Amino acid sequence: MSAHEELRMHLTQALTRTTEPDVQAHLHAALESCQELPTTLVTCPACGAVGLPERIEVHNCRQG
Repeated sequence: MSAHEELRMHLTQALTRTTEPDVQAHLHAALESCQELPTTLVTCPACGAVGLPERIEVHNCRQG
């Protein structure tokens, strides 16, 4: 199970265990945000740093 899938599972389980409307609203928002998270990490070809694509694109490359 990927970290993304595990996060979604925990959020979903928490949602099923609460009856508090405010908590449910926050968990629904977290699940929606979770859907928008990138699931693929990339490696900088120059220095080998690993991270989210948008972060690697602008990182301080040790080789650059």
